[in-house]
Amino acid sequence: MKDEASGLVEPDITVNGRLLTFAEAMSVRVAIGSFRIGLSDLELRRQLGQLADNYDHHLAAVERTMRGER
Repeated sequence: MKDEASGLVEPDITVNGRLLTFAEAMSVRVAIGSFRIGLSDLELRRQLGQLADNYDHHLAAVERTMRGER
């Protein structure tokens, strides 16, 4: 979806059948990216154990989908 005022584009994201607004989609995208950046912290990865690898793998797939990649 494109924000007419700014010209910025965000992915269409539907949660429980409701299409998120531009601002909500932007918030989801930023939250996912921020969490992936956080996963670069070795102490956090140690605390999460195998979950860290799983989160990173699946969040990377979501980011690719949001960019329109397969």
